Amino acid sequence: MKPFTMHAVLKYRQQLEDVARQRLYQAMEEEARMQKALLQINEELTDLYSSLQRDKEQGTTVDRLILFDHRIEVVKEQAVLRQSELKKQQVQVANKRQQLVKASKDRKIMEKLREQQNAAYAQYLEKKETIMLDEIAVLSYARKQGEMKNV
Repeated sequence: MKPFTMHAVLKYRQQLEDVARQRLYQAMEEEARMQKALLQINEELTDLYSSLQRDKEQGTTVDRLILFDHRIEVVKEQAVLRQSELKKQQVQVANKRQQLVKASKDRKIMEKLREQQNAAYAQYLEKKETIMLDEIAVLSYARKQGEMKNV
């Protein structure tokens, strides 16, 4: 009564864990890309403010000030949009991380189950061997007792 081998199940669980790890890595890369884009937008906004301040100090036209004002509004809207996208991506990274943890736990549970199953099978074999040895000993003893009566 050899137990069911769990090699295929463990391999499948390992594959699930690898896929979850890969998806987490991709989500983290996307998050880093979004953070970089947000940082660039914030730098652009800072540059616009400094250019506006410099133009105000040096003197400029009203049209140029209006253009700066419009560009600053557009960049602010982009920054808000990128920030909301980044938050969504951070939630997605957290979800992917939880999926990886779950896949890892499932794999570890299956490994423990396999170890327990192997230990139970080894114990079963040991018990069976002990029974066989006892039977051999009884038969040997009975045979010796039979030979002694004949002598």
